[in-house]
Parts: sequence; C-alpha cells; structure tokens
Amino acid sequence: MIVAFVNPAGVLTPAGPAEDLHPAQVALAALLASAELIPVTALDEEELLEVPAAFTSWQVLRHGAVILNPDGEEDPAWHRLVRETLREREQALRLAFQAAQHIGWLGQLGTEAELHERQGLPLLVTLHHPHGVQYALDAAAREWRTWLEEGPFRGELRLIEGQDRLTLLPREVNPESAVNYVLSQLEGTALLTLGVSAWASDAAFLALCDYAVTPGEGPVLRAALTTLDRAEEEEAE
Repeated sequence: MIVAFVNPAGVLTPAGPAEDLHPAQVALAALLASAELIPVTALDEEELLEVPAAFTSWQVLRHGAVILNPDGEEDPAWHRLVRETLREREQALRLAFQAAQHIGWLGQLGTEAELHERQGLPLLVTLHHPHGVQYALDAAAREWRTWLEEGPFRGELRLIEGQDRLTLLPREVNPESAVNYVLSQLEGTALLTLGVSAWASDAAFLALCDYAVTPGEGPVLRAALTTLDRAEEEEAE
C-alpha cells in the first residue's frame, strides 16, 4: 500500500488565489490518485472540504494541532498532548496576539491580527493584510521576529511566513511531530510512504517519509538547489 502525506496547497490546489495548477502539479495529482492520501495542512476540517480530493484515512490539520483518525474523529491521545501544550503556551499566545496588533498600529501597516482558539484555549495567531500588500507583511514579519527573539517567550513559539499571511503557534505543535505520530499508528502495515509538498517549509515532515515528491520548479526544488550551490561554493574555497 502507498500512503502519501500531502500538503494540498500547490499540489492539489493552486498555491495562491490568483494562480492555476501547473501541468506538473496536475500530473502529480493524477499519480497520487492511486495512493491513500493523508493531508498535512494548515486548513481546518471545513476548509479541507473545499479541496478536490477524497481523504478517507488519517488527517493532519491546523499545522499539526489536530489529527483525525480514519473514522473522522479527533485522535484522543494527540488531543490530550496538544491541550497540555496549549495550556502551557496560553499566556505566550495571548501576548503574541497583542504584539501583532501593536505592530500593525504603530507601524501603520494596515495589517489585521486574529487569535484563533480551539475548545477554549488559544491555538495560533495569524496576521494578514486585507489587500495582500507584501511590503506590510514583510515589515510585520521582521518586527514579530524581533519580538520573539528579544522577548520572554524566546524558543516557545515559531513564526511561519506564508504567501499571504503570518502564523505564530507553539513550537511543539508542528506537522512533523503529527506525521511521526500517524506513522507510529501505521506500524505493522506493509506500506511505502511518500511525502508530497510544494513548500520548502515542509522539509521536516517530508524527511520522515520513504520518498519526497514535489512539483518541478517549486520552492522545495529551489531550496535544494540553493543548498547544493552553497555546498559547491564552500568546497571550491
């Protein structure tokens, strides 16, 4: 059996609202049709319904904060682990939300921050610009990174810089930990695992799979080529 842990963005759906799937992405989606698909995504349960694919196995949602089992129920063991983390990081996330608001106001960036909760506890903070102004997002990212590095919660939270938004969440909540947990539940099954993503930020969960697959000319391939170029330059020095 082939199991594919796939980030749908840029593989099964366009990477951005103004883009279409490239031929390589369409071909990759067709090849994955014969595999058991396990989404690894920032989407929640409702948003995943908009993805044109049948997900009937495990699901890794909200950057790894939520795992659904093949019955569609939230995995209880993973749920308990995540809730413990969210309790420990509650103050950090609430202050991070306030910091994101202040960054937008003081810098007159026009950005909007939102604190997302799950079952009464803060889960993550997002920041976006309503008109998608990249300069504003870049400036906000710089200020947020400085706040993280110089503040009292250094090492507790991590910042994800997406194409149209910034996301801050506990460092312990991540796709690779969730994928590793699902793999442990699949132990004893004869399977070949594929990690599929168009994003270099997914490298950690891709490395847990037997093979990593990515559309041509995507961020993952560019990041790999950049690393190889740097290694060749260092060897030549």
